[in-house]
Amino acid sequence: MTASFPKMAAIIALGLSAWPVAAAAQDIGPVMDDLAASFPDGEAAAFSGMLADMPEGVSGDTFGHLLFARRQFDRAAWFFGHDALADPGDPASLNNFAAMATETYLADPGAHPASWLQAAHAAARRAVDLAPDQAAFHNNLGNVARALGLADEAVAAARQATELDPDTALFWTNLARALDAAGDPAAAAAALARAHALGPNAMELLATVTALPDARSAYQSEVARNCNVNFNCQEICPRSIIGGLMSVSCEIENASAQMACAEGKPYPTSYRCEEEIPEYGILIPGLNAGFSIAVPGFSVHVVVQGDGSLDVRVEAGASIGPVGGYVRGDGHYSPTDGASVDNLGGGVRVTLLPPTAAGDLAAGLGHPPVHIEAESLNGEPAQINLETYNAGIISY
Repeated sequence: MTASFPKMAAIIALGLSAWPVAAAAQDIGPVMDDLAASFPDGEAAAFSGMLADMPEGVSGDTFGHLLFARRQFDRAAWFFGHDALADPGDPASLNNFAAMATETYLADPGAHPASWLQAAHAAARRAVDLAPDQAAFHNNLGNVARALGLADEAVAAARQATELDPDTALFWTNLARALDAAGDPAAAAAALARAHALGPNAMELLATVTALPDARSAYQSEVARNCNVNFNCQEICPRSIIGGLMSVSCEIENASAQMACAEGKPYPTSYRCEEEIPEYGILIPGLNAGFSIAVPGFSVHVVVQGDGSLDVRVEAGASIGPVGGYVRGDGHYSPTDGASVDNLGGGVRVTLLPPTAAGDLAAGLGHPPVHIEAESLNGEPAQINLETYNAGIISY
């Protein structure tokens, strides 16, 4: 009895689709044996027993991710490999095994057989076959191919990752590494510039620029042509006299960021320009529009906002040695909403540092260098604060 042609074709197709699965499993097995042999006696067997007793939803992948975060790549590879052998149709386990086996090999190539990279390559290719729309899988295949010296495949896989996810700087840096390894530093520089536009302070970019000296000069020229740092200082700084001074500082910082960008260095991407009532004591020129008056036992702080509103904080009290008591309140005035008062209350401060002339003066003005404070505002339960010059460190 012979099978019909359609049935025979289906059998052949089934066999062809199953072949990469079997091949990947055949390659992973020896790596798992090598890993187990490198662990302390009985550890791999204990891992297997532990996984058998885990509740539903906890798998080798679960432990693999935890171990990866702790940079124990060899054990992470074992757990990912365990799940890849248990389910050769799971692309995530195959991909993660490939990544961790490659990392473990590259950390000490002399301690592991080169066949590990072949096994990682087979697993990474199988993961891409199973999930061709996953950019991360193509990115990992590119990394494994690059480690094997397969330059063309590494570039193709890395480029596919950037096409699937063009907004991830990591994929562009790995494309740059692949292009540089393929002997095209100019294209590598262009990929680095794209990564720079997405994440100018990303660690993967900084590490890659350092690792690719041949592409560095072209990369700096590329980013210099495309840098356009704009903090929008005139829009974000308050419309007040001091706000105008603050906008000058903002523009200076903007210029510094632009120069750093043009040099391919890390740079700030935004600037904080605002006025608010100070959390403690003395107003800092250039940061707050207003004034402070402080004498022993009494202080008042006034902040003038750009819209004509006022914020006032008044505090009065007395200190005897390291202990001081005080009352306080905040007042507000707005041309549209009128006047209001809040944060009424007070508390007790205990100075923690030994007495000094400067410390006693600061404590007398209501701003001990370091103190513990119990404060109650608006009838709420007292809060315990550890502060330095009234700037909070810890609250309870």
